[in-house]
Amino acid sequence: MVSMSSDFSILSDNDDLPMGWVITELENVCTVQGGYAFKSKDYTENGIPLVRISNLVENNNVDLDSNPIFLPESYRISHSNYCLREGDILIAMSGATTGKMAVFRCSLDALLNQRVGRFIIRDKTLVDKPYLSKLIENLSSKVAQKAYGGAQPNISPSEIERLLIPLPPLNEQRRIVEKVEALMARSRKAKEALDAIPKLIEQFRQSVLAAAFRGDLTADWREQNPNIEPTSVLLERISRGLNLEIERSIDKEKYFPESWRLTKLGTCIKKIQAGKNFTCPEMPVNDNTIGLVKISAVTWGKFNPQETKTVDDPQKVDPKLFINRGDFLISRANTLELVGASVIVEEISHKIMLSDKIWRIEFAEIDKRYVNWYLKSSLGRAEIESRATGNQLSMRNISQDSFREILIPIPPISEQIKIVSFIDSQFDVLERLKHQYQSILKNFSNLDQSILSKAFRGELVEQDPNDEPASVLLERIQKERAKEKTIGKSKNKKEKAVNVEIPNLFS
Repeated sequence: MVSMSSDFSILSDNDDLPMGWVITELENVCTVQGGYAFKSKDYTENGIPLVRISNLVENNNVDLDSNPIFLPESYRISHSNYCLREGDILIAMSGATTGKMAVFRCSLDALLNQRVGRFIIRDKTLVDKPYLSKLIENLSSKVAQKAYGGAQPNISPSEIERLLIPLPPLNEQRRIVEKVEALMARSRKAKEALDAIPKLIEQFRQSVLAAAFRGDLTADWREQNPNIEPTSVLLERISRGLNLEIERSIDKEKYFPESWRLTKLGTCIKKIQAGKNFTCPEMPVNDNTIGLVKISAVTWGKFNPQETKTVDDPQKVDPKLFINRGDFLISRANTLELVGASVIVEEISHKIMLSDKIWRIEFAEIDKRYVNWYLKSSLGRAEIESRATGNQLSMRNISQDSFREILIPIPPISEQIKIVSFIDSQFDVLERLKHQYQSILKNFSNLDQSILSKAFRGELVEQDPNDEPASVLLERIQKERAKEKTIGKSKNKKEKAVNVEIPNLFS
């Protein structure tokens, strides 16, 4: 076994080469051709497409559909050396994506632009193109490391060619590619299944909320607790305290349990408090400053105290507008999907004021957690979105009067508490599932790299003693190259000899 010391990113001094493998410079296997510096003045509306660095996209693909650039059809002949063919392996040699590789899978021809490299195999009996493609994919990070320059890193073709690579026998290369592609196909299938999980989680969330506000979650509980205070009594008491008239007859009541009542949210609201609107620096609050809350602080389900501006005018500070722990906050303006987003403040350690786009709401004898969950349900969202106004798609508003008109099913207070408990327990399970998914996804992102690493250590497939060693093939190729160089030098000497001017000695 031979020590596997090389520039190749996955190999170390302690690794051993499998039987028949050899470590060699990439230039012994292929050359790297840089593209041509085509001039923008020659660009046309149609013709032959130009492959630039920006065309090298995700999943090792070349995208010619986004912002295409074309050159005259005549360039297909005049610049034939830079004409790409299906299956060509490309690499970015400049900019933020230096080292990014792609395979040109298009059936149409295209031209190779400067700072994009193409790998040209010297001898197909030495290296299999699909193997080289996988090899270059694994070398991408190494190429990026070797690039020089600050904001615009660069690497030359000759520097890429000097990288050391592991080279197995040709037949083993093919077996490796077959195994890698089979494993990656399984990896992609598993990834597709994983990608469906967030949507399934959200669907289950909405199913839980829908069941909660139809009364399904607490159906058994109601049977076991028949003597609780009816909602009608609760609403009568609220109305007396707030001097409001209760909505007694709404057709939608038939969709809810008999002990529930469908009423307008305004029936249960004691007070809506809005903040102030004024210009201040876009800096998060700290221990020594006073903040003004931003819409984004309430957008994503939990209060985010870092989403604030800093009040720089002491005259604008109003302690009555400071946000407190336990406050029910809601945005009155945002996109249609986010207007009416609500939170209950769990923790707050800084002095933060309400802004004009955030309301603080106090409810009368109704569990604010119940209201919070309802407004996040599909029923609640439909009520909010149907009442939001505004011509701009980027910003919708809901007025206090419209907000009070929102219809909400009200169960007895003890059942509200039970519903909140059921929702919280179900969502805790979903949150744990979400964390597990994120953990798996994080590990999954390294799976393809692990497959390639094992492949290029010779651990994916068995070695066959009948395979011709790569060293034998390489030696033959090197001898042929040396012979070509000798012939080339000899030819150059002859050409120089022919061009020598002989002075006229007889003049």
